[in-house]
Amino acid sequence: MPRSMQGRLLVSMAILIALPLLVITIVGGAVYARGIDEQATDYSAEMLEEVHTNIESYIHTVDQIIEYLSRDEAVIRFLRLKDSYDEARVQAETAARRQLWRFEEINTSLISGMLIAGENELYASNELYRATRYPLTRDSWYQAAVAARGERILISHPMGRNLRTYRPVALNDIVTVARAVMDPDSSALLGVVCVDMLTDDIEARISNIKLGKSGYVFVQDAAGSIVYAPVNETVYRVNATQDQSIQIIHGERYQILKAHSDTTGWDTVGVFRMGVEIDAVRALRGYTLLLAAASVLLAIMVSMSFSVSFTRPIKQLARLMGDAETGNLDVRFEGWRAPVEIAALGQSFNSMIAKIRELLDLVVKQQREKRHAEIRTLQAQIKPHFLYNTLDTIRWMAEEKDAPEIGEMVGALTRLFRISLSRGREIIPLSEEAVHVQSYLYIQKVRYEDKLEYAIDIPESLHNMMVIKLILQPLVENAIYHGIKQKRGTGHIWVEARRQGDALRFTVKDDGAGMSQEACDRLNRELSDENALPESGYGIFNVNNRIRLSYGNRYGLHYAINELGGITVTMLCPATTELLPAEDAEGGEAP
Repeated sequence: MPRSMQGRLLVSMAILIALPLLVITIVGGAVYARGIDEQATDYSAEMLEEVHTNIESYIHTVDQIIEYLSRDEAVIRFLRLKDSYDEARVQAETAARRQLWRFEEINTSLISGMLIAGENELYASNELYRATRYPLTRDSWYQAAVAARGERILISHPMGRNLRTYRPVALNDIVTVARAVMDPDSSALLGVVCVDMLTDDIEARISNIKLGKSGYVFVQDAAGSIVYAPVNETVYRVNATQDQSIQIIHGERYQILKAHSDTTGWDTVGVFRMGVEIDAVRALRGYTLLLAAASVLLAIMVSMSFSVSFTRPIKQLARLMGDAETGNLDVRFEGWRAPVEIAALGQSFNSMIAKIRELLDLVVKQQREKRHAEIRTLQAQIKPHFLYNTLDTIRWMAEEKDAPEIGEMVGALTRLFRISLSRGREIIPLSEEAVHVQSYLYIQKVRYEDKLEYAIDIPESLHNMMVIKLILQPLVENAIYHGIKQKRGTGHIWVEARRQGDALRFTVKDDGAGMSQEACDRLNRELSDENALPESGYGIFNVNNRIRLSYGNRYGLHYAINELGGITVTMLCPATTELLPAEDAEGGEAP
């Protein structure tokens, strides 16, 4: 091999192109021919499987219809009639025909006609009628169904039966499906349900299937009679006794494949002539030899040009990298006419140099912004203190002016703001949450006066429990605006906290307007679905999602209609005196 990269590339490409072409030409033809035969066989087997699966699907649909009719009260009542002079005949026959009409209307493309024939020599049908005066119980299809004792029978092309149809359908285009009907009380034979199934859909599916260039598919029943076959001179010369065989017909070799259906007892047979595709393989082999010779010559010429265009930009890129290594960040790769891969590599090199410059500038910028952020943080810390101090000043001024209610109102608002901010903490003691909801209810009491009464029962033993802040106030607010406000007269709200094993159970109960059971169930479903989009009540969904994200899906909210006609919402949280790990990491502290 040459020592230069250009020489090695030239020799390697010539070998890599010539050797595979020769191997493909010599060996590939035989392998390809064998593969085509195997592929054709596999494809044909799959097609046959699909055909008889479709046939089974149609038969299964008819079986379900017959099963339903065999158990239908209207059909049983008709078959239990004594004779044609029975007083209930007209009503029973009309009801039975109505049931037949329902299925015929739904399955017009599958069913040609349906008939119910009884041991009482009566029959009911909308499409079929008796051709002679002889009773249908003498027909071979009827007797075969009776002999099967409840098992379904199939009769392809039902010739010679004592039935005619109002529809323009030939007997060659139908398959009769029949089954005996037993009395559900005495298990005695009542009659037979007969359905004429159209083979149009089966024929359409089979006629569209092509096995190779000249292959075809046909279907034969258990007796060997043809159910469907395309027009072809070899159909009636095929011996389909084996699942797979090769037969000589008219001097040609044919592959015969058969798929048997245990459900119908029918065989789906595929026939295609062997060796048709091999002719194309032989022609392809000759063209491949010519192409191989031309390709080797062309490859040598192209590889020479390619090697030059490939190695030149690589050398340029290597030189630029050496310059950048010495600290020169002004270098740029300009070889845009190079191959796409090397041009992309050069673009990545330019991006890397630009990114290094950007990172150097970013370090300086981050140091400057860090100082600005420290100043903004100090300013943000001043604002809450200014708000608290201002509200305290207003409260003391109200007390000096002998306005204690205003002072208490401002004091409640101050406590509400202070706990809402909580110095940036998300987890607070339950005692602070209780003060927060107490302050909120006091403000609402002043607003609504006699319209609202409330009571808070949170034992002092639970005050040191740590909870997510602002989880009670949205529940109380929801009770006021959707319950108490909508009610005439005075409304009551009870807030309670209790320990329940390793959990805290909070209840917010009201005697307000309430909601329907359907609306309550829908709300609970939405609360349990983390992807649900609430139509209203964003506050309670916020509380529920915060609890679940912090502690898991075991905890959260549940709504129920209480004995007062109002709503009781139950909230479960873990009983713990510790902060969340995330709160610890952020430096939060419990007072």
